[in-house]
Order: sequence, then structure tokens, then C-alpha cells
Amino acid sequence: MNYNKIVSGKAGTEKFFLGNEAIVRGAIESGIDIYTFYPGTPSSEVGENFMEIFREAGMRWVEYSINEKVAIEVAGAAYARGAKAMVGMKNVGLNVASDPLFALATTRPKNENSAMVILVADDPQQYSSAVEMDSRYFLKIFKIPALEPSNPQECLEFTKEAFNISKELKLPVILRTVTMISHARSNVVIGEIKTSGIEENFDLSKEVNVASRVYFLELKEDQIYNRLKRALEMSENSSLNRIVNENSKNPYDLGIITSGVSYSYTNEALDFFELEAPILKIGFINPLPERKIAEFLRNFKQIFVIEENDTFLETQILAIAQKNRFNVKIHGKDPFSYSKENTLLPMVGELNPTKVALALVKVLNLKPRIDLRQINKKYNLMARQAILCAGCPHRATGYALQKAIKKIKLKTGKDIYFYQDIGCYTLLALPPFSFANVKYCMGSSIALAQGVARTSVSLNIAIIGDGTFFHSGIPALINGIYNNTPILVLLLDNGWIGMTGQQPNPGSDTRYYKEGSTKEAINLEDFLHGTGANISTINHYEKDDEKYISNLTKLIFEKGVDVIENRKLNVILIRDECIQKTIKREAPTIRYVNPELCNNCGLCYNKLMCPAIDSKEEFAFIDRNLCLGCGICEEICPNNAIEKEEPK
Repeated sequence: MNYNKIVSGKAGTEKFFLGNEAIVRGAIESGIDIYTFYPGTPSSEVGENFMEIFREAGMRWVEYSINEKVAIEVAGAAYARGAKAMVGMKNVGLNVASDPLFALATTRPKNENSAMVILVADDPQQYSSAVEMDSRYFLKIFKIPALEPSNPQECLEFTKEAFNISKELKLPVILRTVTMISHARSNVVIGEIKTSGIEENFDLSKEVNVASRVYFLELKEDQIYNRLKRALEMSENSSLNRIVNENSKNPYDLGIITSGVSYSYTNEALDFFELEAPILKIGFINPLPERKIAEFLRNFKQIFVIEENDTFLETQILAIAQKNRFNVKIHGKDPFSYSKENTLLPMVGELNPTKVALALVKVLNLKPRIDLRQINKKYNLMARQAILCAGCPHRATGYALQKAIKKIKLKTGKDIYFYQDIGCYTLLALPPFSFANVKYCMGSSIALAQGVARTSVSLNIAIIGDGTFFHSGIPALINGIYNNTPILVLLLDNGWIGMTGQQPNPGSDTRYYKEGSTKEAINLEDFLHGTGANISTINHYEKDDEKYISNLTKLIFEKGVDVIENRKLNVILIRDECIQKTIKREAPTIRYVNPELCNNCGLCYNKLMCPAIDSKEEFAFIDRNLCLGCGICEEICPNNAIEKEEPK
């Protein structure tokens, strides 16, 4: 990735930016001082860009925080002392950050330069998330302004506006994007980069920064009746809320209200029908401009509210229409019926131009030139299987675990259940391993296992990665140790936050990432010993253990039986680096199949299910373009048919 393009270029020139890259540019054009984040698709690129350019851009600090709660707190205190601060996360990260943010939102820094923007990237259609969540409803709880861009150019402009609004109101402002905006790419006109306005002398008066009973209610009143009221006035007058095609006419007396990526889908659907309609495009999504919406409603007999996921806009627009006693038909998702048949647009998954067009057919009784239902139909196409990378150490763990649980069941006769977490190893929930009975959210696996262990005599196994453990798994483990809960914890330490792009975590080897020289790595084994946990460690980093699978299988068997028989908590720390990081430092040792020894038993491609191995004619075949040299297949082959040297 060319990071330099974000900080280079004169004002007025065009850059071909991702939405996320445009957000970074907008922030440095605002004079940002500090950015904190926890990586999560679709927001990760923002933090990665800041990590590369923050010194060149004149910023004070950027960090991968341990989780979103800590990220809000670090940036929040910087904001309180007069910094322009920004925090980044994906939708579910806002859940983690909500506790401090609720308090932070009521505070009122006295420093002139103080401004805070919170980037929240939602993931409709759940492309890379445990759940699909519409973060807009948090806005009513936090009572803070929010903006929603609809393309990369607006990502830049709305970021700058968010900083301006926050600086004026002394309220944090949420910048909400979705996957198709964060990862869209288009030409973006850039502006001037500003230098920070932060001062070394600052005011941290407790009466405006301390969330306590003494000050809280007064601050909350000021937040609602002064600052949020001013935010409403700003929303009413903001160019971010504008009527597009204001003078256009249509025979249906139809107006449309929409926001964000739905605006783009709406335009495409209207173009398909060669139909024009005035569109009230909402960019300042909280507080909504009530007066502007009421004036728009007054001009039409029909209004179509088009938005993804929940009915955040529609519910409020219905209330505005009722409050003003307008005789206007409002089409949308009918938020009070919960009827799939009656809703015009789905409340689950992404919108697209076809879905919007089909809804327009129903509203206006249109006759499209082609059968839109066929376009929107779900076809049984060959889908790419979700699978662990070739050479992934989690595959070796899954294979050993599969062998171990068979032996445990045979010896003890007990049922075995698995509790998954968020990370690459979540793919162990899929065939051929299928290790998943319950999964909720980041860091929950260890506590989930405790809940069943306390109500049954089964063996309960929690599977969690090092990044997730640091993020929010530690309290649950301490709870299990303190309460002496009989569970088996498999802590899969691959050294990095693998699923979101191999970002570092507190346990990462500081030699192997750019900012490592300024960090102090935490040794997970020492940390676990410090908790008093019964810990066993197996280390496959060096890839020289010819009996690694056998040893890991034996260890899981012994500790699983110990949990059942002695009713105690055991932790197995399984250390094996993410293969995607290993191969960046050293060339992989490719394995080959000796066809003279292979009897095509299928163990390597059916049981281990390595994507680099397949069946070819009457023997197994390793694709040298996919093999990353982990060597697990060589160990498990019963015929010693897999070798390091290519057969002659």
C-alpha cells in the first residue's frame, strides 16, 4: 500500500482513495493530534494508514489499543486536555466502548482546541462480523451528533466537518460508515493539511470532566438543552442535509428521503426506470433536521424512506409527520409490524439497487423492462469455502484436538462441548473439525465454558486466540481461576491479530513490526503463571518438532482428563506463529508427494483439509503455489509419502 499518497499532493488535486483513506486525509486536514483504535474490518485500514504516516503528518500519537474501551479512554483524556482526537472501531467495537463513551459524552472540555471524532464502521450483510448491527441506535443513548457519508469524497469532507462540529459544541461526534463506503474507491479532491492547534497549557477542571453524581446531572442538562440543541440548529442549516433534484417532477407525487450508501443505490434504481424524484439526502443523521424534514414532507402525497438495516430514519420521520398532522403516505419498512410480507425493504442484510428498484415497483406499480426478481434471486452458485490459510497453525491444533477428544470420550464417557471466540480459529467451527457449540462475542469463550461447567459434568473447552485474550478474555479467565471452575482453555498464540490483517498485539514479537522498537512485549506464559493458572505450554515456532501433532494430542488428552477427574481449570498455551507473518521473513520449505509411496488415503486433504493439497489421479498432490511449508502434512502421513525434496 502506498501510504505516502495520503500526505502528499497540493490542495485541489485529485487522489484515487478508498473511503478509509479519505477519512485519514480528512483527519490530517483537520489538524488531528491522536488516533487510537482496535483493528476490525471494515475500519482497519484507517488505523494502519495512521500508523505509517502519523509522524510525517505532525501528529502526537497513534496506537493499536488493547480494546475499544481503552481506545476511547486514551483518546478521551487527550480530548479533555485540548487535543483533536479520533478513535476507530467496527460496529461491535462500539458495544465495548459504550461504557466510557456514555460518561465522556456528557463532559465539556474547556480547552479551545478540544475535538473528538469516533469512527464507527458498520458491516451490513455481516461480511466479516459475528453479528449484523446497526450502530445508529446508540446515538439516542449517547445524545451526540453523527454524520454519515455516501462516497469517498464525502468521507474526507464529513471527517473535517465532524471535527469542526465537535470543536464548537464540545461533544464527541460519530462518523458512521458501512463496508461499501469504507471499501469503495473513487477520485477525491484533497485540501490543505492543517497543523495541530494543541497547546501545552491546558485546563482539566473536574467540574466539566468528572462523571460523578456531584457534576453529572448538571453536565447532562447542558448536553441536552444547550449543546445538543445547538447541534439541532446546525443540522437544520447544514449543507450535509440537502434536497437533490429539488425541482424535478414525477406523476406519482413522490419524494424520497435517504442517507449514506442508500443514496447511491436510490440513484441507480431511479436511473433504471428513467424516473426523477426529489431526494432529501440526510448526511447529518443525529439530530435529524426536523424542520427541514417537515418542509419536505409537506410537498408530497407519498414519501419513500430508503435506508439499510433498521428503521432509524423512518421511525423518526413517521413521528415528525404525526406531530405536524401531515396527510402523507410514508412507505418503508413499517417499523411497528415486524412483518416480512408488508415491508418494502429488508431489515436484514445490505441493500442494493435491485432491491430498491423492486420496492419502487411495489410503491408505484411500475413495469420494469426486465424481470428484476430474477436478478435479485439467490442462485446456488459455487461459493468460496471459508477455510483456514494453507499452513495455518490453527489447522494443526484442530487436527490434534480432533484426535484427543476421541480418546477423552473413550476413557471418560463424558460429553464434550466447545466455546468459540472471535478470530481465525473461529473457522474451526466449520468442517472437517466442527468445534463450536456456543459463540457470542470477543473474549466470551472462557466465560461461556464456565456457565455450562457449573451446570453439568461434561468437559467444556474454550478456544481463544492471543489477540482476543488480551482484548477481553483476561477477566473471564481470572473469574474461572478465582472460582476454581473446571474447564479446559486452549489459548492459541499465533503472535498477531491474524484475521484483520496481522496487526500486532501486546504479545507480538517487537522485532517484526515497524513500531516494535517503542513497545514492550508481554510474555503470555509469564502472565498466565502470574494469574496462578495451571498452565502447560507447547511451542511450535521453530517448526522442528517432528512429533508436534502427537505431543499436542497427548497434552490435550491429559489436561482434558485432568479437568474431568480432578475438577480443576487447565490452560494450554499453544504457540505457533501466523504463517502469513512467517513467510514474510523466510521462504517456505515446500513439501511434495512421492507418488510411489502415496496410496491416496485422503488423510491430508480430507481430514487435515489443507487447501494446498488435493487428489490428482491416484495419489495426493501438493500445489507448490499454495504450500507455505508448515510441514504438518509430512508428520501425519501414514506412508511417509510427503517429503521436503521434490521427487525426481
